Amino acid sequence: MKLTRLRPDDKRELPLIPLRELVVFPHNVIPFFVGRKGSLNALNSATGSEREVFLAFQKSATDDPGPEDIHPIGTVARVVQVLKLPDGNMRVLVEGRYRAQLKKIRQKKDVTWGTFKKLPDTDGTGMEALIKTVKNDFQAYAKLHKKKLPKEAITNVTKSDNPDKLVGHICSVLEIETDRKIKFLLETDTQQRLEELSVVLQMENELLGLRNNISGRVKKRMERSQKEYFLNEQLKEIHKELGSEEADPTGAQELERKLHEMDLGDEVREKALTEVKRLARLQPMSPESGVLRTYLEWIIDLPWGKRTTDRHDIAEAALILNTDHFGLDKPKERILDFIAVRQLKTKVKSPILCFVGPPGTGKTSLGRSVARALDRKFVRISLGGVRDEAEIRGHRKTYVGALPGKIIQALKRAGSINPVFLLDEVDKMSNDYRGDPSSALLEVLDPEQNDSFTDHYLEVPFDLSEVMFITTANSLENIPHALRDRMEVIRVPGYTTTEKKNIARHFIIPKQIGENGLEGADVHFKNESLDLLIRGYTLESGVRNMERAISQVMRKLTRKLLHDEQTRPGRWVINSSALHLNQHLSSVFIKPERDMPELEGFHLEVSPSMVRDYLGKERLEDDLGTMGRPGLAPGLYYDGGGGGVLPIEARIFDGSGKLILTGQLGDVMKESAQIALSYLRANKEIFGLKADFDKKKDIHIHVPQGAIPVDGPSAGIALTAALLSAARLIPLKTGIAMTGEVTLTDRVLPIGGVKEKSLAARRRGFKTIVIPENNRRDVEELPSEVKEEMTFLFHESLGEALKDLFPAGTFRKTSKK
Repeated sequence: MKLTRLRPDDKRELPLIPLRELVVFPHNVIPFFVGRKGSLNALNSATGSEREVFLAFQKSATDDPGPEDIHPIGTVARVVQVLKLPDGNMRVLVEGRYRAQLKKIRQKKDVTWGTFKKLPDTDGTGMEALIKTVKNDFQAYAKLHKKKLPKEAITNVTKSDNPDKLVGHICSVLEIETDRKIKFLLETDTQQRLEELSVVLQMENELLGLRNNISGRVKKRMERSQKEYFLNEQLKEIHKELGSEEADPTGAQELERKLHEMDLGDEVREKALTEVKRLARLQPMSPESGVLRTYLEWIIDLPWGKRTTDRHDIAEAALILNTDHFGLDKPKERILDFIAVRQLKTKVKSPILCFVGPPGTGKTSLGRSVARALDRKFVRISLGGVRDEAEIRGHRKTYVGALPGKIIQALKRAGSINPVFLLDEVDKMSNDYRGDPSSALLEVLDPEQNDSFTDHYLEVPFDLSEVMFITTANSLENIPHALRDRMEVIRVPGYTTTEKKNIARHFIIPKQIGENGLEGADVHFKNESLDLLIRGYTLESGVRNMERAISQVMRKLTRKLLHDEQTRPGRWVINSSALHLNQHLSSVFIKPERDMPELEGFHLEVSPSMVRDYLGKERLEDDLGTMGRPGLAPGLYYDGGGGGVLPIEARIFDGSGKLILTGQLGDVMKESAQIALSYLRANKEIFGLKADFDKKKDIHIHVPQGAIPVDGPSAGIALTAALLSAARLIPLKTGIAMTGEVTLTDRVLPIGGVKEKSLAARRRGFKTIVIPENNRRDVEELPSEVKEEMTFLFHESLGEALKDLFPAGTFRKTSKK
């Protein structure tokens, strides 16, 4: 057959057939169906010995494409065979010859004609390495492909060194989207076509490899399941032959028997029995069988209707609470009130208490003591860091490895439906995309609805109304309002020095004697020793650091008693400087032949000098020695860790009238500084300030200990006093700490944390506190030892408060506004 040779610059016109979802590459023979009228007319117009047509490729699937719907590059093809079908359509077999660029489309007698120019061929010179890479990628593709590719296509690729033919042969059998194939047809840069084709082949090879691996694993699993089914059926027949037709391979019958013996509600029983019937129909080795069996075991293991009997003896309960804890009167009174009401009314809703206070004040251990006083089981879960709602409500059992939430798990451990349930660190929860656990707790801690708490795993209601929930927190600020509203807040304040000494003598020292092997010995701390240990080595509202310090002293005593060569039974001599860490190691080893010392009847009194020797120099000193300077005011703060002294510094120097604030100050404290400055500007004459004291000056306020964020309005008096002291260059009276929110109109507003702030000031050596008048009732509730040792100056007016803070005669007058 004679073929026409067409140069790239020549233009030709052929009947145009638009194709959808099909791409014909040069040098490939492709069959397709023709049914649209315009395409049938174009096919009939293909005349001549070669019967050529221009195959154009549509951008969209429209039935009547216009020029804008046709890609600019197509394929000139020879019609090899045409077969007419009974429905009027045609089956056409064409052979792609070369790519061509479409220049013009015209319509003539119901036939679409396309004028085009042939695209030049490329011989592949300089692309040998790239061609080889593409061939290797295709060979790997052919091996991985489950459907064997036509041998003719593989042979064409192997023998072809022409890049255009190579791309056409590969793309014709490559299983990728039509749009991606069209991109290879449209690309005119041969090297770019080869590189893109190599990338596509490598990606397809990775996907095919992964798909084959998955298919292999699935096939093995199916074969194993079929084998298990076959063996189980054989096992059933064996049981029948042996006369054991009642065999229970899934354990469903035993589970059903246990469910009937339990005190379950109708809804729970119906749900559980339904799952038992499902279990009985499953194969024992099926995955769903294991899921259902685990679910039913959880239902059976929960304490449905099981409860303990409460203690009703108020005196005995009070004895237990007082034995376990010193002080903490308010929480104890609330528990005793509950016991009293329970005696008169059996059906009473358990209170939901929230113990709020600094770390180390006994909140968690108090919950355990409450359980002892009520003679109930005790369970505790820590909520610190919990950020997933499923930790509370559980995961739905459809998930792999699903379990109930922490609430249901803890009740299973308790074995009763009325334990004392401690939710520790409820203020340390957070939330993220997995949900908000604090919102899940709203149902748990609501007495009106927790009688039907539904865990996601159980999917049946569980009664929590008899549980006594106790939560603990260091601060209420981080607890959502809706959750806080459901709880009865009981403050657990910090301990006074007297309370700490009592706790040390009655609880900590006996405990540390036992833990350090000094049982039988009479170890006594002098009052002065405990005072020194508390004030010189601990700065806390609780007692944890005090316990660590006492434990360290006990360890030193134990080590000394074991290794002192001069010690004899009945005559123990303790030198206050006897133990030094730089001793030679030979003096600290126990000689094998020496008997252990007999401690029965041994008496040792720990003196202040021994405390210094064992703990080192005092780490904490009072703040009085550093306060007598202009621009320095001792404020007081209270946070989740207790109270403390907050020194505030102010300096005024030449500048442009700026107010500079440094230290980790929150927005509220920054506003308090602005209020303090505005108050002094408005009352310059009263306080003896120059008219331009703030005009050409910069005012710098700094709060030391910048690593600790501070915020809140209670530093208003201290900020005003520091600014006024800096402006007048007059130091404040020593020994006076201050706290209180201020306003622009000379008022002093009440603040919180009075006890914690008072204890902190007392620990740091302050004897007087300036405090708002509206906090007088809080001061009256302070322990008597604090009120006896300290003086409280109550004020409603900021001007009057400043008068008490500065030396007499500093101001001509003060005024209430």
